Parts: sequence; C-alpha cells; structure tokens
Amino acid sequence: MESFLADTQILEYSLNEMKKILLILAFALFSNLASSQELLMDTEDVYGAEMSQLPEFPGGLDEFFKFFNSQFKAQNSNRDSKNLVAFNVEPDGSLKKIRLLKFSDSETAAEIIRVLKLSPKWKPAMKNGKAISVEMKIPIVFVSQ
Repeated sequence: MESFLADTQILEYSLNEMKKILLILAFALFSNLASSQELLMDTEDVYGAEMSQLPEFPGGLDEFFKFFNSQFKAQNSNRDSKNLVAFNVEPDGSLKKIRLLKFSDSETAAEIIRVLKLSPKWKPAMKNGKAISVEMKIPIVFVSQ
C-alpha cells in the first residue's frame, strides 16, 4: 500500500512538472513562426504586464527574414548552423543591446550583428498605451541547399 501511495505521488509530481513544461512550450509557440524560425521574447522587464502590442518588424516576421537574407553577406560562414541573437526593441523602435547568445563562428556572428544594425525601426511593444523596451530572441538558422 505504501508503494502504491509513493507511486501515486511520483506520478502526480511528474504530471505537475509536465504541465509547467507544456505551459512554457505553449508560450514559446504563441510567438509568430516564419519558415521554421521561432520568435522568442524575454518578458523579464514586463513580467505580469499585459502588452497590447508585441514588438514587430515592419511587415511582420516574414519581411524581417527577407530583409535579413537580402543583407547577409558573409562568404565563409558556416552554412549549416544554428545561431541565437538577442536584442532590445526600444520605445522608439530602434534595436539596442544586440548580442549573440549562440553562434557557429565569429564571421557569422559579426555579420548577423552588422545586418541587425542596418534594420529599419520596429514597431515597439505597447503597454497601457505607452511604448516600452522589450528583449527579443530570434534564432537564425542556416541550411545548405
């Protein structure tokens, strides 16, 4: 009987952990997807706040990747790589604190930062009718074709 209760408690604990993981995954999937690229947002600065508008590249995420691909020029970058870039979209729509959290090589990292510095201004996140700064994380994946 004791073993049955212990197994039940373990199962209940596992289900609670799975619910937490599913909630986190649901939040990540809530973000827009574009050609296998997922948009992640760090909500540390706005945790618990209700944003009426998420930051958005002019024309949406598809346009962001078109812009990025048209500007990216690194010749020797690793063409089969996964990179993760983070930056803040400021209240005026500019990008600040651009940094790579994961990158395949230094040439690719430098080129990703260069291209993001060329980015047109984004629509900023809005909270209570006021533009706010929000950190964005976007995976940049290169695949050989």
